[in-house]
Amino acid sequence: MRANPPAGGAARPTAPADPGVSFRLLGTLEIATEAGPLPLRGMNQRAVLAFLLLHANQVVATGDLMQVLWPNGDAPATARKVLQNTVSALRGVLAGGAVPTHVASLVSQAPGYMLRMAPAALDLERFRVLADQGREALAAGQPESAARLLRAALGLWRGRAAQELAESGVEWPQLAVVDSARTAAFEDYCDAELRNGRHHEVIGGLEAGAAAEPSRERSCHLLMLALYRAGHQAEALRAYERLHQQLSKDFGVQPGREVRDLHQAIINQDPALLPSDGPDIDFSSPSDPELDLLFALLALVQRQRRPHVVTLAGGPGGGQGWLLSELASTLRQDGQVTVWHVRTGPDGAALGDDLRAALRRATPYRPLVVVAENLHDVGGGVPECVGEVIRTAGRTPLLVVLTARAEPESLWPGWNAAVPWSTTIMV
Repeated sequence: MRANPPAGGAARPTAPADPGVSFRLLGTLEIATEAGPLPLRGMNQRAVLAFLLLHANQVVATGDLMQVLWPNGDAPATARKVLQNTVSALRGVLAGGAVPTHVASLVSQAPGYMLRMAPAALDLERFRVLADQGREALAAGQPESAARLLRAALGLWRGRAAQELAESGVEWPQLAVVDSARTAAFEDYCDAELRNGRHHEVIGGLEAGAAAEPSRERSCHLLMLALYRAGHQAEALRAYERLHQQLSKDFGVQPGREVRDLHQAIINQDPALLPSDGPDIDFSSPSDPELDLLFALLALVQRQRRPHVVTLAGGPGGGQGWLLSELASTLRQDGQVTVWHVRTGPDGAALGDDLRAALRRATPYRPLVVVAENLHDVGGGVPECVGEVIRTAGRTPLLVVLTARAEPESLWPGWNAAVPWSTTIMV
């Protein structure tokens, strides 16, 4: 994956390609090869390897590695020999696994040792590259690209950094920095998805993050915004109160101005907290009255941020297929509108499932056109199914386009009452 480089600028390096051997620090420590993980025996090997990976391509002093093995300063007289044996054993692991020297080699270099390695071989380095690219895409106003890059970065994690060491009581500042980078990348990811209008998708993760680190202001800020946009104003205000109490208890301070301003804006129900509508769609007139009407309804949907249903009613050969083809072709060329084709099924079950699935992927930034054809072949549950989706769509710019051989009210009595905001076009 790559974020688009700024116009006129040099392309950013992408995450390095996998060289076939992966040193995995983001979770349980392991050296993964195509033949399986290489054997690491004992905590000494794991601790020294983890510390060298945290300082990959840097010289680590012998004294620092001895502090790793004996953090309480109780190193025995044989400490230097024990460290040498541990380093020798790690070299044996690399040699036994046929790890190429251009991928990784453990060399002696005064005043200690260095693990030379290709950046592509270390999951931590791949994470950093992807996270940096995602952050730059976010700053450049490209939230979709940012979300993809940050999702890939977070996907490299399998638990806490060097998890078995952390669980045994190791508390290196370097591990805390790496874990903090993961939290920051997750917050950036949630920020990107909020800009994409996917507030529902990030609430659960933000709630878990706020519970794990209750005094972290940015996580709380994002959670408050996500909850408010999802229609949970009271829960958003409660999240603020929890943060306020935690900061007061732990540090004797109140939340920063940005969080306080958001709190007040939520109380005031400030319209600026809602996602922006994005640019208006501008289509050239297709010169066909029915097609003109379809585009006018789509523009209305975007402008009012309110869903609408339009039924193209008429017999076979009445022009429904041509209208749908022209509509889809124009929208795909324009690129500002997502088009979904959904199934129906004889009893309408597939129609309901697909409409709900489409709605879950919709965003306030990008109008969505959902097309369902030949509704006359579906049973009597169509009004309830379509009406449910329309009523739950909220402020989603959704246009549902149906085709049938007759007007909906004649096919399904009670249609007009069950489906608000509906138009029929006879073709």
